[in-house]
Parts: sequence; C-alpha cells; structure tokens
Amino acid sequence: MLELISLSDPLNAGLLFFSSAYAGALLILTLHHAAGQRWPLPATLLAAYGLAACFALVAGVSGLSLLPAVAFALITLIALRRFLRWYHPSGWLVILTSAQLLVVSIPWLVTFILTVPVSPLTRDLMLSALPVAFVVLVPGVVQAFGYCEVLCRDIWVRPRNPLESLPRRFHPKVSFHVPIHAEPPDVVIATLNALDRLAYANYEVIVVDNNTSNPALWKPVRDHCRRLGGRFRFFHVDHLAGAKAGALNFALRQTDPDAMLVSVIDADYLVEPDFLERLVGYFADSGMGFVQTPHDYRAWQESVHLRLCYWEYRTFFHTMLVSQNERTASMILGTMCLIRRSALEQSGGWAEWCVTEDSELAIRIHALGYRSVYVPVTFGRGLIPPTFSGYQRQRFRWTYGPVQELRRHWRLFLPQRLARPSRLSWAQKINHLTHGLDSAALGLTLLVLPLGMATAGSMVVHREVIPVPFALWLLVTVQLLGGILLRLLVFRFVVDASWGDWLRAALASKALSHTRAVAGLRGLLTRTIAFVRTDKFMPEPSLQRALAGSWLEGLLAVCAFGFSAVAFGLLPRTGLLMMVLIGLILHGLRYSAAPVVAVSAELALWRQSRLEVRQESPEGIDRSPAA
Repeated sequence: MLELISLSDPLNAGLLFFSSAYAGALLILTLHHAAGQRWPLPATLLAAYGLAACFALVAGVSGLSLLPAVAFALITLIALRRFLRWYHPSGWLVILTSAQLLVVSIPWLVTFILTVPVSPLTRDLMLSALPVAFVVLVPGVVQAFGYCEVLCRDIWVRPRNPLESLPRRFHPKVSFHVPIHAEPPDVVIATLNALDRLAYANYEVIVVDNNTSNPALWKPVRDHCRRLGGRFRFFHVDHLAGAKAGALNFALRQTDPDAMLVSVIDADYLVEPDFLERLVGYFADSGMGFVQTPHDYRAWQESVHLRLCYWEYRTFFHTMLVSQNERTASMILGTMCLIRRSALEQSGGWAEWCVTEDSELAIRIHALGYRSVYVPVTFGRGLIPPTFSGYQRQRFRWTYGPVQELRRHWRLFLPQRLARPSRLSWAQKINHLTHGLDSAALGLTLLVLPLGMATAGSMVVHREVIPVPFALWLLVTVQLLGGILLRLLVFRFVVDASWGDWLRAALASKALSHTRAVAGLRGLLTRTIAFVRTDKFMPEPSLQRALAGSWLEGLLAVCAFGFSAVAFGLLPRTGLLMMVLIGLILHGLRYSAAPVVAVSAELALWRQSRLEVRQESPEGIDRSPAA
C-alpha cells in the first residue's frame, strides 16, 4: 500500500516541490529584512522554484512526476499576479508558495491516512482528527495572512497615519465616556486629569460609576469631577444592568445634543494631549464611522511578568489590525477610539448582551456602510493586569465575546443572496467572520490532546510501526520552523523588539492557549457569561493564587509528557508514532507555560512589595519581617 504514495506519485512530488519552494521563499524573505537584499521578481522566482525543482529531483522524483507541480505553480503565478503591485517580490512569493503548499498538502494527507497500513481503529482516530483540523484551518489561514502581511507588503493604500492638523473650521464637539466600577480612585483621577490637559477646546467628559457599593471608591472621583469644572459630569447609578455596555448606553443618553463624536476611555488610560487634534479631522468625511488607535500600556518595564504580557499584547496591534484596516474592516477596541455619534445611535447603541460590546459594534457600523480607520500610533496608555488570573479573565472575555458575535450575526457574513441585507463588503465579511470563527475553532483544539493520545495508544496496542515518508517529515519541519521564523521576523522588524522579548511574548501567548480554548468552547455551548472587569487594584503576592489559576494546565502537561514517555517505552521505534509523540510533547510544553507565567507574576509582585518596603524604611534599610 505504501507504493500508492511513493516518490513517483505526482502528489508526493508536488508536496516535496512546494515544501522546499516555501522554505526557499522564507529564506529570501529573511534576507530581504535582515540583510536588506531586495531581489527582482524573476530572480526571486528562479531562486525559490529552481532550487525546489533541483531538490525534488535529487530526492528521487522523476521529471515526469514533477510536471503537474510545475504546471500548478505557473497557473497560480498567473492567477495571482495582480496582487504583485502591493507586495514586494519576496513577500509575494511567501504568500504564493504557502497557498500552493496548503492546496497540495490537504489531499496528500487525506490520501496518506486512507492508504497507510494501520488497524481500523487507528485509521478511524486519524480520520476523526481531519474535520477538527479543517475547521481550525479555515480561520487560521486568514489570521496568519493578516499577521504576516506586514512583512510582505510595500504599498498601503488606505490612510493609517495621524493627521498633521485639523481641517479649517472643523472642531466638532466630542463627548468622552468613562465607565467605572469599583476602581481605585487615584487611578481614575489620573485618567481625568489627563483628559483635562487635552489640547482641544470643544469636548465634555461623562463619568458613569455603575453599581459600586463602596462610597469610598466613587465619592473621591465625584468630588474631583466637581473640582475640574463644568466640562466634567459624574453619575453614580445603582442597579444599572448591562455592565460596561449598560454604562456606555447610560452615558450616551446624557450626552450633549451638540456632540458629534463619542470617545470611550477606560478608567486607567492616560490620554495624550494631542489625541483629538490628530484624529478628529478624519470625521470631516461624513462616511467615517469610527477611528481606532492601539491599546498601549505603562509601568511594565521593571516587571518580568508585565514585560512578557506587554509584548504579547503589542504584536496584535501592529499586525492584524494594520492588515484589517487595509480592507476597511478594523475593530473597535473598547478604549482610545472615536465614534461618530449618529452611527452609534443608528446602529442601536452598545450591545448589552455581548461581553465584547466594542468589536460587536464595529460589525453593525460597517453593516450600515460607514468606513473606519485604524491608526497604529499610541495616544494613551493603561495598566496591565498584575496577576496571571487577571490576565486569564481578560483574555477569556476577549475570546468568548467574538463567538457571541458570530452566533448573533452569522447571517450577515453569508454570500449576498443568502445574507441578511447589509452594506458589508466581501473583505469585511471575511474579517468579521474569521474574528468569531477563530475564537470558536479554538474550542475544538481541546480535542487535540485526547485524540493524539488515543491515536498513539492504538498504535502501541497494535504494535504499529509505520515508516514516515520523507515528504511528510519535510512538510512538518518546514511548517514548524517556518512559523517560528515568521514570528521572529514580525517581532524584530515590525514590532521592533528584541529576541528576548519575542521569547517572553511567545511564553505568554502559549500560557493563554488553554484559557482561550475553554472560552471558545463555552462560547459554542452557552449564550452568555457574567462580565468580569479587569481588576486595577495591586494585590499582595500569593503562590496559592498562581497554583489555583494554572493547576489544570500543569496537570495536562504532566499527562502529555508522561503518556509520551510510556508510549515510547512500550514501542521504542521511529516512525509515525514518533511524530505523534513529538506533537504531544510540544502540546505539553504549551500547557506548561501557564504555571510558569502564573508563578512569574507572583514573583514580580513579591519583588515589587519588597522594593516598596525597602524604599519606605528609614535610610533605605529593608525592615520587612522576612529580612
């Protein structure tokens, strides 16, 4: 049966050819960014495809078997040539070869599973993983494209820069809405002081405290608003439903009738004085629905935990959102945004049923035909959750909410004749759809570990030692190392950070994997969850809190490592089992990141508390009980 996937098979030849072509394209892209070498398109194509053909021939592929792959390469080159005007040659080649490799690898893997000599149980388990893989693959491809496009593109068509000055006689009134609930008064007061320093005259600030039971938290904020003057208005409301969205809808009802724009500012964000001067001018265009700027953060440089969180956050704001902006499909992010009031009201206000009321609103505003702009320039900085549990809760909400959006609005994203009537473009439909679909698909990744363990267990029980074709080893190796290389390049040349910060960000991202997967699954199985605000109080260090927030990930990591060791001990032979076990070990490493990050957060809090004690002691002497 193995002869069916021998090197003489054109499908197998195509997998070898496009795997090596993609590897060559990645190396050329690396030379482009790291060494500044820009090759013309003919030289780029010749280098990647010529070397790929030579490699395939050396590996034993016949020239006749290689012809279908070469023909497919030429067809896709011609079909996708119109995209060349936006991308530099090395970037375009990476996009092209990755698409070609994807198209070839899917039928190859299906053929391999159907023809490999294994027991019916092992084959059924392998086949059961295919639907999961395909569901995860669809949004993953779109997300990966958005992530990497910033590396591959030379020409950006849509606006994305702050404006140099306001249009003459255009100074619309802006209403800032600051929703708060049980916040530290000094944090909110600092936010209001920053708003008071704005270099723009025509604005108001509405502070809505909803459901804070402790007067010691909201009364100092109320008193400070009075000191700042009539431009600042404070409302304390008990029994207000809808969490943050409810507070924002309340603020909208209190807004000055003359206000043309609404801006949402979170309670911990310090806004730069030129925030309005540099962005309000976009709304001179009556079709502009909203302008969004990145989340950014402060007071993270001296903490190992906050530093790894910072760089994990930053990557998204300088990759995905930049790509979405090019398709007028950016999102509202809940703070540091400007929204046309008429668009907000026409769309129905803030959705109190959704825990990500911000990105959900962007769907409805785009569906009305309004445009948007994402400006990747920092105009305000907030605070990062100081504990891993706070970090988890925030990301859980950010993952669960898009699944709610998908369940509510999926009819908007269908092809035109089947869709609910809207003015969404195809690009907007795809981006908003994949935003929700990616979060939902994360729930299915929870099946990876049990399916992998079951497949490996079946191989051990049936004593199945299956030789792995060289083409499969090449595919897996190129995809794994290529993904790491692309992330390195993005981090170094787009996010502009060190290799050490890349490792920290990767650790933080992996630590959130299980949290996001559980959130995606709960989004599929339930309709709503309680809105949990991000706590801005500085807690005392607690090892118990770290263990409570990451014990399950630690247990799953131990299971993955232990099962792999036992399985290898029972059947210590190379082959397909070895590849499955390597995958389980990598999955275990992903789970083990959570307890590492959780403990690092508590250690950072402990160091901070020790530093504060040392600074408060006479003559700088540490007089804490542990000294």
